Formats: sequence, C-alpha cells, structure tokens
Amino acid sequence: MNENTRKRLEQILMFAIRIHRIMESKSLAHFLADEDIQDAVLYRLGQIGEAAVKINDDEQEKYPALFWDSMIGLRHRLFHEYYDIDLSRIYDITQQPISDLINELNVILSNH
Repeated sequence: MNENTRKRLEQILMFAIRIHRIMESKSLAHFLADEDIQDAVLYRLGQIGEAAVKINDDEQEKYPALFWDSMIGLRHRLFHEYYDIDLSRIYDITQQPISDLINELNVILSNH
C-alpha cells in the first residue's frame, strides 16, 4: 500500500466513523426531520467519495471488497445531482453499509 492510499483510506475510515456516530440510534423519521443531521451525513458521504476518487485504479483493484464505484458515484450524485437525492436511501447507507465499510477498512489498515 502506498502512502497516498493509506492516507486516503484513513480519511475514509474517519469520515465513516463520524457518520456512524452521528447516526447511532437515529430512526429514519428522526433523520428525515433533521436537516442539520442530513447536511452532516451528506457532507461526510461526499468526503468519502472525494477521498476514494484520489486513489488510483491500480490501488483500488487491490481492495475489491471496498465498493469504489458506489463511493465515487454517490459523491458525484451528492455534488452534481443534489436536487434528486433520496434521503431514505441515504439513511439506508448510513446503517449496515457504513458499518461494513468501517470493519473492512479496519482490517485493511491493520494488515498493512
């Protein structure tokens, strides 16, 4: 793992942990009713995608368990198609997929 990849993966992990903390014990109804929480989560998801896009394709291929296209694609939607975001889908992402991402990144970073 090169230095840039390690730095970006650590950033993605940090952003994912922040999302997890923000969303811990939040219901869908709470999330949909609180624009500040929505803004924080959307911003952090965008940061995850931005960090992911800074990792070159060769490095991404070494870690196929990370859903690179999804992270980068969501970033694109958040920043360029923000008017058409399904907040229920965003809530779903903040549940198990974020936990899975945190777990996978912890394994990758501890092994390199």
